[in-house]
Order: sequence, then structure tokens, then C-alpha cells
Amino acid sequence: RQILEATPLLESFGNAKTVRNDNSSRFGKFVEIFLEDGLICGAITSQYLLEKSRVVFQAKSERNYHIFYEMLAGLPSQQRQRYCLQGAETYYYLNQGGNCEIPGKDDAEDFRRLLNTMEVLNFSVDEQNSIFRILSSVLHLGNVYFEKYESDCQEVATVVSATEIRTVAELLQVSPEGLQKAITFKVTVMEYTGATPELQHSAHLSLPRDAIAKTLYSLLFSWLTDRINKLVYPRQEALSIAILDIYGFEDLTFNSFEQLCINYANEYLQFFFNRIVFQEEQEEYIREQIEWKEIPFSDNQPCIDLISQKPYGILRILDDQSCFPQATDHTFLQKCHYHHGTNPLYTKPKMPLPEFTIKHYAGKVTYQVHKFLDKNYDQVRQDVLDLFLSSRTKVVANLFFGHAQVMARQRSLIRRSSTRTRRYKAPTVAARFQQSLLELVERMERCNPFFVRCIKPNNKKEPGLFEADVVRTQLRYSGILETIRIRKEGFPIRIPFLVFIDRCLGAAGWALPSQPGETTVWEFWGQHLGWGSPTAWSSWPHPCSQLFLKEQLYQALESKRCRAHHLAALTLQRYARTFFIKRRFRSLRRKIVLLQSRARGYLARQRYRRMRHTLIKFRSLVHIYVNRRRYLKVSWGLPPQVSGSRPAAAPSPLCPPDGRAACPRCAAAAREVNAGCVVLVPPPALQPDPQLTLPLDINDYPMAKYVRGHFQEPAFGMLTAPLKAPLTRLDEELCHEALSLFQLILRFMGDPGLGGQQETLFGNYIVQKGLSVPGLRDELLAQAANQVWRNTNVNNEERGWLLLATCLSAFPPSAAFDKYLLKFVSDYAFAGYKPVCQRKLMHAMARSQLGAAAARTFPPSLLEWMANRQQASMALDLHCFNGSGSPKCPARGGCPCGAHAQCLAVGRGLAEGWRGWTVAMKAGAQWAELAGHDYVLDLVSDLE
Repeated sequence: RQILEATPLLESFGNAKTVRNDNSSRFGKFVEIFLEDGLICGAITSQYLLEKSRVVFQAKSERNYHIFYEMLAGLPSQQRQRYCLQGAETYYYLNQGGNCEIPGKDDAEDFRRLLNTMEVLNFSVDEQNSIFRILSSVLHLGNVYFEKYESDCQEVATVVSATEIRTVAELLQVSPEGLQKAITFKVTVMEYTGATPELQHSAHLSLPRDAIAKTLYSLLFSWLTDRINKLVYPRQEALSIAILDIYGFEDLTFNSFEQLCINYANEYLQFFFNRIVFQEEQEEYIREQIEWKEIPFSDNQPCIDLISQKPYGILRILDDQSCFPQATDHTFLQKCHYHHGTNPLYTKPKMPLPEFTIKHYAGKVTYQVHKFLDKNYDQVRQDVLDLFLSSRTKVVANLFFGHAQVMARQRSLIRRSSTRTRRYKAPTVAARFQQSLLELVERMERCNPFFVRCIKPNNKKEPGLFEADVVRTQLRYSGILETIRIRKEGFPIRIPFLVFIDRCLGAAGWALPSQPGETTVWEFWGQHLGWGSPTAWSSWPHPCSQLFLKEQLYQALESKRCRAHHLAALTLQRYARTFFIKRRFRSLRRKIVLLQSRARGYLARQRYRRMRHTLIKFRSLVHIYVNRRRYLKVSWGLPPQVSGSRPAAAPSPLCPPDGRAACPRCAAAAREVNAGCVVLVPPPALQPDPQLTLPLDINDYPMAKYVRGHFQEPAFGMLTAPLKAPLTRLDEELCHEALSLFQLILRFMGDPGLGGQQETLFGNYIVQKGLSVPGLRDELLAQAANQVWRNTNVNNEERGWLLLATCLSAFPPSAAFDKYLLKFVSDYAFAGYKPVCQRKLMHAMARSQLGAAAARTFPPSLLEWMANRQQASMALDLHCFNGSGSPKCPARGGCPCGAHAQCLAVGRGLAEGWRGWTVAMKAGAQWAELAGHDYVLDLVSDLE
């Protein structure tokens, strides 16, 4: 897991947004994965040329490294204040490109993933804080501004933003005076043709500041890479698989020193690819004396020589110029023009501009030489090194201590290799990059390389768009077309000769009819080549890599003067190859047809499931609409008066219309329809459920704790006026529904005119709101609990507990609220509502642990309302299709049909084998049936 988690850490610190790529890797990496007994036992990552200039400069529409934006978006407010951080737009190092955000990228979420990665990789809290201190100091360094003035006839820079200097010094735990001196160190910058005065002034003033920022970030990145390698490096030698993720060929609007190095690396790897695929392939055909016409391919060796050959390659000239104190980017450019002006791969600008053009294998690229020498030298001055070595932050001091040790070793190697004393010459970035690239290629030559060539279908980064010209150009310059041709016309089958004889010809029993005694093929070749008997071939000392070893075969045939057998051997080879290719094609076609059939079947099943799910949702919506119309057909209303100290709420759009005149007729109709449906009987001998016991940690969930964590305002208690805002935190579109729902609860609890059927219908209207809008359920239960807490009106409180128990019959609270509500009803329930609410809540919690849906389809029936009012249990008479009855079965609002079927089966002695049965209801000549996981009381509610 540490190996996998190391990747996003390096990506955040080494990837950025460029003009063409939203997640461009700005450093090359070579990851070597070690295997032992088929399992990954370690890995090591090598990095190549981190693009440090991106830390201080970005072109238009580009971003800096992702870690800066992720840190600013994901750090808690306290830590941001500790590091004096603000938004990304306020930092010069982040806002130059004018694009601080990437559509579809959540920087805050990526930062949380980065913190998890650091925990997996065992980064301590102090180390993490030190990393964020260094990153914050880099951002503050970019906001250090200068102004110039003349002193003793010389131009001197002074720091204007002293606050930023003090902030950086505090973050890095160094001396503010020493830091200011290091930043304002005078650097001579020679002017060159084509540079504007503004550009010259900017380079002169910002060079020390930018150099320190780049050095800090580079050393931090190298430290992270070494730290990861120490964690995941294998303990012993093992086989390895290496993956090279190198930067692609770049042609940007402004191409600088980094782009030259990147494209040079691509040129070298393309040369390596050509040598492996073309040169060695054709040399092997010639070595095997096969009649072969060489396929021409684009050899990019001249371009590599132009860039790096001694003594006048472009990078060599750059290294020489870096050694002269008076050298500038302009003198470097003139040297390049002088030595390569006549080279067909090199082009000088027509106007006197500070640039040159190189014709690479992938096209022409123009490079601007601004700051080439500065980026190539890239050394830390001794005073800056001493300043940061004295840092009181352990990580910062260790970074520069390790850098100082490397410089000391380089100086000692220079002295040892020289017979006389000479001035120390610090290695340049170009020299180090060329050396690391050569080492990389040497490592690849020792392996068996495989190449993955990435082809862009279009330049617009759009899906489903294939531009033939763009793809054709990439295939042509990358050598893919020539690779296909050489594989097609060559010999792609590479099996050893003995394996071919034993597996193919020997198994088929082929023989030459011209030989006496039906001599087989392998006996014939064994006799003519001097191999001896077939049993001795296993110890044949000459391993061969082709289908036939051409040289020995030709020599033997020429010595025996059997030209006919020579032609027969070649014909046999051709027919054998054709046979194998056809057989492999048929086998592959059968597998493809099978794969297509499985894939189409899978897609068809997925489409069927989506259609079935859509139809079920549509059916549920139709049922909701029909049932709502059924409720609204009854004209009913509520009087506006309320009792006690609770004022009446204004009728809301969600309140049922006031139809007092129709109430007697409504109640009479309800009594007529439901007459005989609910019968009071002596309580049956129902067995209590021993599994329903209060959780052991129930005392850890007081309602006050839930109020502090989930309520918008930390206040809990009965209200006598409508709410101005929901109690809990809801989505904006549900706030109006929640406020109207509270007005309904006020009217239900406080209207003395409600009774009988009106109370039931009004309560079901409230419950139906919770069923139809799942996001309101916790809010509805919280409002009901809020109104029964410290309620001084007994009738008002009792009706509130009745509403709360009825809501729990229809739907449960969420997992975040259920234990708090259970603790509340266990401590403060009115009269006999405590066991009623406890039983409903614990049944719902038990079902939610099994992953079953807990919400009802319809509001509670008259039977449930009556049982809740009297705090009584419910029971149903169940009958089998053969007419036999059974003992009464307990009924609960959250009990599914399958449980009732189990009750009946167990009552009849069917302790096992009850699964698969369900319960149906017959009303007249109509049957109503539900699935085993649906609720049996929904049948009764649907009928009502």
C-alpha cells in the first residue's frame, strides 16, 4: 500500500496544468518495482529534471504545481492563519497564468487524500508542518517586492514588503536580516539584443528571490523522493520490472531551457527506440543471411549531435558559457549561431530576436534563450547556504545540510582527479541531466524493453473526436508506420528450431517421399547437419533463436549440394508459418466472437435492469399520485382555534383546506367504510422479542449532544410561534417545506377541535410529507421531539407523543439520529408511550443493520392509530388457502410480509422451509399482494 500511496504524493508535488494538459508531469520518473516469489517486495523511484522555473513563472492559462492550490484549499482555517495564508489569487507565484482553478478538479479533496497518503507513509506531524512551512514560505517569497535607488553611483535594490520578509523568516526559522541580505544580493545581468527594459529590470531585481524559492522547492521535492525510496526500498536483491514515465515532446508558446532538455530526452529515447526496433532487427536478418531489402527509417542521430556532441553541441556551448562571469544569454546565442548557422537542423531568426529553432524528429521548435545561463548554473551561494543551515526548523536545516555535503563531495572529486590545483567548477544542470539520461539508457539496455507510444486523437482534448491528420502525423514521426512494415515483411515468429521440430513437424509425422524408407523430416535434417540420433538433440550445444538457423542450414546444404532440399526447406517454412497464422487467427476470431456475445449479454442485462428500475419508480409515482387524489376526494378541514398558551399558526399552502361543514359527512362516511375493520379484543398471549434490548452505549447519546452537533441553533424546547428557519441543517430547497411542516405540527398539537377521523386524517397528512420527502424525516422527528420537551399543556404533550409514535410507525430516523432519539424517548416519554416508541425504534434499527429498506409506502392505518393512542399491541388473523386458521400474529408497522409468513409457518410447525412465503389480503373479489420484503400493514393502509 505504501508503494501505491507514494504515487499521488509525487504527482501533487510534480504535476501542474499546462496549456495542453490539465495534469502534466513536469518531471521524469523511472519506477523500478522489485518482485520476490511473484509478490511485490519493494520499489525505488528516480527523478529526472524537475521543472523548477514553473515555481516562479507560468505562462497564460497555466498553473503552478498542484500542491500549492491543494494546500490553500484544504488546510483548516487555524493552520492557514498560522502560516499567514490567503487565497491563491493573492500570490504572484500562483496568479501569473490567470487560471487558479481547473474544472472538475477538487483541490480540497485532493489535499485530504494527500494527508492520508502522508499518514500511510509515516510522515510525522512535525514533518508535515515543516513541509507546509516551506511551501508557504515559497508563496510569501513571491510577494516580496523591490524598488531601486542609486547609492554611490550604483543601482541598489531595497525590499519594500518587509512584512513578507519577516513572515518568511518566521516560517523558516532564520534571521530576517540575513534573509533580506540574501534576497537583495546584487547580481550583474548583462543586457542582450531583443530584451525589453522591463524584462531586464525584472530579471535584475527578482533573480535572488526566485533562485531561493526554486532551491527550496527543489530540495523539498528531492527529500520527499528519497524519503519514499527509503520506506519502500527492498531489503534484498530481487528481480524487477521498471516503468519509465517520461515527459512528452513539448512545443509551447514560450519554450525555454526546460523544454530543450525535455525534447533532447525525447530525441534520445526515439534514437533508442529506432535502434531496438529497426537497426538490430535488420542486422539480425543480415546476420542470418536472409534475403532482405533494408527499410529506410528516420535516423535522428544528427539532431542528438547538434544538441549534445562535444565540443560545440548546444548544451556544451551552454556549459562553457556558464563558466565565464561576463557571459550572457546573448553571447551564448551568438556562439550557437556561429557554430551551427549552416546546419540544416538549426535555424537562425530572420529578425534579431533572442531565439533559435531546432528541427526535431517530431517537428520544429523555437527556443527563447531568456535566462538559459541562470537556469543552467542553478547553484546556491555560500551565504544563502549558511543562512538556511542555521535554521531552527529541523527539516529545513537537513535539506541544506545534505545539499552542502553533495557540493563538498563534488569538490573533493575534482581535486582528486586533478594533478594540479585548479578552480572548482560546479556541475551544471545540463551536464547532470545528460549524465542521468545516459545512465537511464544504460539501465534500459540491460533490460528487455517494451514501448508504449501514446497517440492523441485530437488537439482539442475532446472525447469522441478522431482527427486523421493529427494521428497520421504522430504515427509518421514516431516511426510506428515503419515498425508495422518491418514486422509485416520480416519474421515475427521466433521459436527455437528444436521446439518447432518436436511440437509441429514431429507431431504431424511429416516425411519426405523422395527418401527411401520414408525417412522423417527431423531424421533427414539430423543426418545432414550431423546432429546424431533424435535422442541426442536435447543436448545440442548450439541454441538458435529463429525458426531455422540459417547459417548452419545453408552451409550444410551447400556442402551436400542439395539445392532441391534447400528450396524444400524454405517452402516448408513458408507453409508452416501460414498454417500457424491461420490457425491462430481462427482461434482468436472464436474468442473475439465469444467475448462480444458476453459483452452484449452484459449490456443487455444492464439495460434491462435500468428499464425495470425506471418502471418501478414510475409505478411508485403513479401510486403516490392516485393515493393523494384519494385523500383529497374527502372534503375535510380544521378550525383555526387553539387552546392554552400556544397560538394558532397561519394556514400555509401545505395545510388542508378548511371544510368544517363537510366534517360530519366525512366522519360518517369514514365510519361507514371502516365499520367492523378494527375490533378491540382481549390482548393475545404474544411472546416478547428477547433480541430487542437497549444498546449498551445508549447513555453516550443524549439529545443535547445531537442538538449541539446538528441543529442550526443550539436551542431545544417547546415553541409557541412558527419557526423562521429549520431546526436541522437542510438543503435550501427543503427549507420552505420544513417551515410549513412545523405549522402543521403546531395546529395538530394545539387545535382542540381535532378529534376522531379528523385527527387521523390530519396526522396522516403530516406523516405523508415525511414519506414523500426523505430529506425531511429527521427534521419532522426533531420538530415533534422539540415540541414535547418541557410542554406544560398535558393534552398538547400527549398529542405530540401520539404524532411522534405514528411517524415512527411509518419511517425511522437516520443512522445519525436513531440512538439520540431512542435515548430521548427512554428518558422523557409521556405515560405509556415509552415502550411503544422504544419498540418501534429498536425494530427499525435492527432492520437497518441488515441493510433493508425501512420506510413504509402508505401512512399508518386506523388500526395503528388506535393502537398508538391506547399504547396497545396489534395482532392480525392469518388464514391459509386451505381455509385453516392460525393463532393471532403480532403486527408492527415495520414488520415485513415475510415475517408474518414466518409467524404463521412456525405456528403450524414449519420451523424450517418458511422462506419464500408471503402475505396477501382479499377485499371482496380483489386480491392485494406484496413482496416478502414489503410491509404487511401497507396492505391495510392501501385498502383504506
